[in-house]
Amino acid sequence: MESTFLTYDVFKTFENDKFCFAYQGYFANNIVMNAVDLIENNIVKHSSLRKIRHKLSYLMIESFQNITRYADEPANRDESYLDELFLVRNIKQHFYIISANIIHNTRIAYVTDKLNEVNTLEFKELNKLYQEVLTNNQFTEAGGAGLGFIEMVRKTKEKLEYEFVKINNEYSYFYLLIKIKSDKGKEDKNQYVNLDWVKQFHNRACKNKIISIHKGNFSPIVIDPVLNMVEKNIKRKTINIQKLAFHLIIEALQNVSHHSLEMNKKKEAIFMICKKEKQFFISTGNFVEKNKANSLKKQLETLKKMDKKELKVLYDELIFKRTAALTKHKIGLGLVDIALESNNQFNYEFIPVEDNISFYTFEVEV
Repeated sequence: MESTFLTYDVFKTFENDKFCFAYQGYFANNIVMNAVDLIENNIVKHSSLRKIRHKLSYLMIESFQNITRYADEPANRDESYLDELFLVRNIKQHFYIISANIIHNTRIAYVTDKLNEVNTLEFKELNKLYQEVLTNNQFTEAGGAGLGFIEMVRKTKEKLEYEFVKINNEYSYFYLLIKIKSDKGKEDKNQYVNLDWVKQFHNRACKNKIISIHKGNFSPIVIDPVLNMVEKNIKRKTINIQKLAFHLIIEALQNVSHHSLEMNKKKEAIFMICKKEKQFFISTGNFVEKNKANSLKKQLETLKKMDKKELKVLYDELIFKRTAALTKHKIGLGLVDIALESNNQFNYEFIPVEDNISFYTFEVEV
């Protein structure tokens, strides 16, 4: 599947999500906080979700810590192993926090015992066990893990769903699903997130070398957390990645605000980072009306035909002779800047959705 079509395919996977964030790759505390900031900034504007904001933040951090606590690194790891996964989905009034990591088979029995224990205890018994762990200062790696599972069940009042999938005689994948339900409404069984879906998505995300997915609110407040994750995971000295990523996100914001078609009373967009061979790609996608799609396509075709010298001339014209350049070329400065910074290494696609609607995907190599 071509990457521009992959963007639309991933968007369709999460089309019923108010918000979705997925991450595969390097896990560290700074990544945890960036993800928490990103997700909190997406839900803060929804008054019905504000009261679970702190609970959600705690559970996201605990889920991240669960990955690092149990993430065992195979001695001879190759591409046959799937990357560790962290995923948050917001469907209607419910949140799902998902983690997947490699665990040594010798640790499975211990983890299973802890999970079965917290899943079978009544709420009062959980509180008692929680106090016992605190009182006995059981803050070893094992004790901390047990405390984390206890808190997950106490805060959600839901059983933890888990599964171990064998890789070989030494290692397995450890999948954990946390469900958070709001007080309003019942769960729509058609949108239920289960471990079978998680395993399928994990395989597909690794196959397509997806590092990060963000679908939802593209307000300026979410830019910094996204940039920080890009910067920590893509380290190359030959190009100013942070600047290029920043311009692409700005372009996505402009697409949403100026070009994106309102669907189901929402203007939705997706931002995605993938790796192909040794290169990284940043892509965006959103709905546009046909007449706006035609105008954008002409602008992009014009840019593709320009060499670096011509792009620099156009960029200078837009900076110093803004009115005349816009009248002549009708190309936004953001697109010109991306083309110039990336040496024209960008692709785009307009995928027909309905008679008068297309899904516009834009991808740039960094």
